[in-house]
Formats: sequence, C-alpha cells, structure tokens
Amino acid sequence: MKSIFKVIPQFVFVTALVVTSTATASTDKNTENSRLMEAMELYAKATPMEQADNQRTELLNQSESILLDVIAKNPESLDAHRKLMGVYLQMRDYQKAIQIMQTAITLSPGDPKLFIALAILYDHAGAYEYAIPMLDEALKQDPNQQLAKEYKASIQQKIDMENIAMESDNPHGSDQPHSK
Repeated sequence: MKSIFKVIPQFVFVTALVVTSTATASTDKNTENSRLMEAMELYAKATPMEQADNQRTELLNQSESILLDVIAKNPESLDAHRKLMGVYLQMRDYQKAIQIMQTAITLSPGDPKLFIALAILYDHAGAYEYAIPMLDEALKQDPNQQLAKEYKASIQQKIDMENIAMESDNPHGSDQPHSK
C-alpha cells in the first residue's frame, strides 16, 4: 500500500505538468496567432500607401518588429517567415526577403510554393540566374505546378532579352579577335 501512495503524488505531478504544458503551448499558439494578425493588420494598412510615405514605412517597420519577435520565440513558425517575407517585399528589401525565404525552405523543404516565392524574390532582385533553379526545384516537387512553368518561361525570356541586349552592345563579341 505504501508504494501506491508514493506513486500517486508523482503521477499527479506528471499529469499536472503535462496539462500545464499543453495549456501553455495552446496559450503560446494563441498569442502567436494574435501577434501574426496584428502584424498583418499593419501590413494591410501600409500596402495601399505610397512607397515614400513615412507612415507606410513606420507601419511596415512595426509589422517587421512583431514578426521578428514571433520568430525569435518560435523559430519554426513557417507562417511568420512567410509573412515577414511579404513585409520585406513591400519594403523592397529583397536581400532580407531572400534570406527569410531560404530559412523557410529549410523549415519546409517539400513545399514547392516556397521555391516559387524565392524565385519571385530573385526576379525582383534582378538575379534571374538564381530564379531558374528554384523554379526547377518547384517543378521537380510538383511537375503540374502551372505557376512555376509560366514563371520559368517568363524568367527565361528576361534572360534571353538581357543576352540579346548585351550582344547588341558588343556586336563583335568579346571572344572574336579584332581585324586590322
């Protein structure tokens, strides 16, 4: 009988700990969700404003701050990473957006939409040569991904146009010797 009375307090303690942890995790998730909503409300207010508007900049900075805080508390929050990428895209800070998307891909490497998003960021940054492999990866994961197919054709067209422009700037080509 004594052994049962020794086990019961431990069982009650472990049960209370599990219930408390679950409640805390649920509360943390609710807090995270409310913070994400707050950040997106700021983002939504900022989006229609003019790029040079100081209020727009302040709203996006506040949204960024909230999302960075969410990520600091939950580094695996894919939703926060995606939303932060959107904020950086609105800020036209493509380098930070690219870094956030790269992190998001490490969190969910099987999501072709993340690779498409990264390709879009490379496109905005003018780094077309990096966009194509991202779209290839998205298509490898989902061969029926129509957006990736269309976007890849668009990026390839931009690359081809750049090449034509470079060739017309240098009609003799750099690999041909000059004639006398």
